[in-house]
Amino acid sequence: MGKTHSHSWPGQGLFGAFPKNPEKEQAVLRVSLGSVVVLAYLIAASVYHSRSVHLATAMSACYVAYGVVTYIAATAGPRRSPLRLTLTTIADQAALIALMALGGRAALPLLWVIFWFLVGAGCRYGQRMLALSCTVALTGVAGLMHWQPWWRTNFMAGLGVALSLAATSLYLAVLVRRLEQQAATDPLTGLSNRVRLEHAIGRTLAIRGHEANHAALLLIDLDGFKEVNDAHGHAVGDELLRSFAAALMNYMRRGDTLARLGGDEFVVLAHQVHDKERALSIAAKIHAILDALHTVAGHPVAVSGSIGVCMLSQGSRAGDLNARTLMRAADSAMYRAKSLGSGQTVFADAAELHPGA
Repeated sequence: MGKTHSHSWPGQGLFGAFPKNPEKEQAVLRVSLGSVVVLAYLIAASVYHSRSVHLATAMSACYVAYGVVTYIAATAGPRRSPLRLTLTTIADQAALIALMALGGRAALPLLWVIFWFLVGAGCRYGQRMLALSCTVALTGVAGLMHWQPWWRTNFMAGLGVALSLAATSLYLAVLVRRLEQQAATDPLTGLSNRVRLEHAIGRTLAIRGHEANHAALLLIDLDGFKEVNDAHGHAVGDELLRSFAAALMNYMRRGDTLARLGGDEFVVLAHQVHDKERALSIAAKIHAILDALHTVAGHPVAVSGSIGVCMLSQGSRAGDLNARTLMRAADSAMYRAKSLGSGQTVFADAAELHPGA
């Protein structure tokens, strides 16, 4: 079994106004900050009666209107749309490049907005949107350096901006990758956490064909863990969890997911499990790993595992299955295993997969 890594961030607000709807937060920033820019250009237009200032003012006003449209779209369709996110990411940088092209020198004070868009795309939505925003920005700057008079005259300044964009994007990509890993990793064991596990289950359920039907979810609860904590302290208990996680990691296959839910509960999402016999062989290996844990940090321990198994093929024709439904079914089976005594494995049944049926 092999640990999977997710490189997509589901998206989150940066300022806390709309923590569950980052697109709406972004739309509010477009309107509010864009209005400030419009006001600034209106003041400038009253002092400097130039065509470039008027064009910059008009473009800024159009961007505010665009922000209102994106706010309405994010409110009317709160579910995250990859297509909508892609289009708005492109539109943000493209609108600014257009403003730079039409406004010329009058638009130069807004150069910082290019970097603001980079940071927003990377921190809200991860590496893919960061790469897209950077690509649009670099393409736009290259176009400005080729066609726009001020940028052609100041070619080296444009080159400096382009290199700054590339360097900033590279730094942000490394930072975002690290943040993504931290956000989806259990800090004690280094395994996946519940967030990454649910994403992995969701991806498996979304696969059409035999792949989703040949997967199994094994939920493991350690029997005797509380006794270890009470007898030897939490430090030894933590070391026991790390030792068990490390042993499981050595057994994992590439493409499977191992997660710790918290406390002494672990989950294995195993692929290419064609029948219950294969699932039982994986469970037997987990029991063997626990049986081999005799000492931890010099202290004798005696632990076993109660395992609830949910075969995804049991619900392959039901469109209402999701990660939490499968987790609840495996959890219910695990508690039935625990009621039979330590070191037992029990499969979830149809009633646990479809409690409302």
